[in-house]
Amino acid sequence: MNHPPTKIAIRTRQPWFWLLIATLLLAGALAAGNLYSRGVWLIAAVFVAMVVGFACDAIVFDGKTLRRRGPGAWLYGLLLGRRQEITLDELETVSSYVEEKRRRGALVYHTIISGAGLRWEIRSHQAKYRAFIKSFFGAVSPNKLDPRSRHLLNYWQEINLPKLLETGKGSSTTGVSPQSWRSLANQFALEGNFDTATRYFRLAWRREPGNAALLYEMGRFLQLRAMLESAPKEIRKRTPRGMSPQVSCARRADACFRLAGRLAREDAALLERIGESYFEIHQDQLAERYFTRALRINSGRLRASIGLAEVAFRGGRLAHVIHFYRSTSRVVEDETDLSLARLAERRADYYERLRRDEEFLDAEVSRLNLLHQLKWARRGAMVLFLSSWFFHLASYQVADSFQTISREISATAAVIWLSTIAASYLFSQRGN
Repeated sequence: MNHPPTKIAIRTRQPWFWLLIATLLLAGALAAGNLYSRGVWLIAAVFVAMVVGFACDAIVFDGKTLRRRGPGAWLYGLLLGRRQEITLDELETVSSYVEEKRRRGALVYHTIISGAGLRWEIRSHQAKYRAFIKSFFGAVSPNKLDPRSRHLLNYWQEINLPKLLETGKGSSTTGVSPQSWRSLANQFALEGNFDTATRYFRLAWRREPGNAALLYEMGRFLQLRAMLESAPKEIRKRTPRGMSPQVSCARRADACFRLAGRLAREDAALLERIGESYFEIHQDQLAERYFTRALRINSGRLRASIGLAEVAFRGGRLAHVIHFYRSTSRVVEDETDLSLARLAERRADYYERLRRDEEFLDAEVSRLNLLHQLKWARRGAMVLFLSSWFFHLASYQVADSFQTISREISATAAVIWLSTIAASYLFSQRGN
């Protein structure tokens, strides 16, 4: 008997700045209660509504559909007319990245889910994050997952091992398979326990020095370590004078990737992942080389084709961008990847029009410049509103003229701020 999949709910990343502003407004209104009279209750009601909205806002995955719930999602859908759910077939990309600062010693991961005009972000400090990504990533097409997301799916598990295995020492280690050492190394690397991960990777490599996939994972580990912290002591001792530990780790990661690429031979999937790893650190020439090798072996590698388009975009080669996006839309065979084909076709049409239509190009440049100006205008309006509003609270018993002027300034700044938010949303949509 088939049981229905269990629903998993996880909270999205919240715009805490808005709640902070509401808290300041409420505190100021309470401090000057005589000034606002019954208006204090209105501010308090808005504050309570925001707290409830933040507490209830979550994404629910039932095995086939992602659905956002809560008062905020309902209001967003009501005002903008957009449904707050997306099926796995409509999903376009899932990307994960590591925050450069730790939370209680553990690495913090951010996952961005996008598709059908929606973009949601979740973070790993939540208790349900691990269970959510295991269920969600496992149901998503592998072509929609970036390298970090695939790594989390394959290796991020609860570590509950005997003390002997944690040290990586002792006579019993001879009976452990290289795959076990490799799995443990990746688990500890994802947890941020780099010293232990280094020992396990060394044990696995001694048993299988010619394993291309292992070398690729060692490269990913060293790449992550170079980004987050200094090299381990054993690497630091062998670091040439004048070379930072981060540079040493980066060079070792590059050596692992190159050797893995040499050993991969006809493994198009591994070559594609190596290309993505180079693309992440802006080594575009190497990324292009491995993407091209992957496509020569298997012309149906979607992420390699998209990767070549992104590399070409960084180099300003619009003709190549269009070509590779068109190629991506043509080679899609699996129905679960049709959303990727639509995304690639949409981007190809956009860049094709940019290349051929000068008026459209000028309009897009003006739109992007306007968005940049609106961003600074929004920030300036918020600063002006808060400063004039606090001055209004401080002067309500001192001078009526100052009170009137500050009230008018804060009201004007609030109107400008709301207007810039609405304008930013309208102009953030690309032209057709």
